[in-house]
Amino acid sequence: MTKDKFLTVRWNNLLTLALGLPAIIYIIASFFTLNWSTKGGLIGLSIIGALY
Repeated sequence: MTKDKFLTVRWNNLLTLALGLPAIIYIIASFFTLNWSTKGGLIGLSIIGALY
């Protein structure tokens, strides 16, 4: 795969979805399960923030 074929709008959108969806799902789940204010929830958010 050449650089020109890899760096396209389609690949950019797919990578954005693949990296962003897990973080968004975790944040939404934390809000609805009251995991937001616990120590484990904040540690999880810190890890996701460090990764992304």
